[in-house]
Amino acid sequence: MRFIKSNYIYVIWFILYFSIVWCLFGANTDAFILTSLIYAISITLALSPVGEEILRIFEGARPLRTNEEIEYLQPLFEEVYQHALDENPKLSKEITLYIIDAMFVNAFAMGRKTIAVTKGAIETFTQEELRGVLAHEFGHISYGHTKALLLTVVGNFILSIFVFIFRIVIRVLDLISSIFTYKSTAMLIFNIINWIFSCLFELTFFLFIYLGQIVLSLNSRSNEFQADSFAYKIGYGDELLQALYLLQKISITHKMTLKEKLTSSHPHIASRIEKLENPEQEIEFNITYN
Repeated sequence: MRFIKSNYIYVIWFILYFSIVWCLFGANTDAFILTSLIYAISITLALSPVGEEILRIFEGARPLRTNEEIEYLQPLFEEVYQHALDENPKLSKEITLYIIDAMFVNAFAMGRKTIAVTKGAIETFTQEELRGVLAHEFGHISYGHTKALLLTVVGNFILSIFVFIFRIVIRVLDLISSIFTYKSTAMLIFNIINWIFSCLFELTFFLFIYLGQIVLSLNSRSNEFQADSFAYKIGYGDELLQALYLLQKISITHKMTLKEKLTSSHPHIASRIEKLENPEQEIEFNITYN
């Protein structure tokens, strides 16, 4: 219940993915069992150490290796980690810090046991600011945001396989129809029906994916505020504020289109700063952890 409360939009969208795949299999008892089995295997793999390692490889995240990296980053990571555990004792005891060798400024949590920071973030932020950033990422793991995101990734991947297969079938039908084009009235009708069906499918899939981007982006922006509130609770609100003010200064901004506003995964930095500076009014502290 705690996990669902913090990530209910992700859960609803996952159920929608599941339902569509179930319908594609036939919407009967056997189809439900088969769909459940596919999802169970996929989710288990995604949340396993193997799945998390695959995510790290995909993102280019590596362990701390040099003495300089270990001596500089590990103590402040452990300090924030302990405060996070004091606030949420259910937090995994095996979360590890990783580095991404890229000079853009970023940090993010993955799976259940991974927090990654880029070289750019390490070079840009002070130790105090890094503590605030790390506290924010511990918030994502505490609220189960990263696990919920994996559910949607798995759901989208399975659905995408069906869409890929379906598009191949349509291409094969197009090829067959091109061979016999206009040789009979029946084939002409077949071509028209196939074209209409293809257009309807593509339009429906496009609208579904676009709606999904909007809904999940809305949830993602809410998650950012929750993670900020976690950083505040464990004593790193001021440090996170310093990091956000710095990000605001170095960010290259432009006038966002309506599409960009609807699908942005992060709220405006000024909105995050405002909520952190007015915690008694803006930040909800009564949300439970996973």
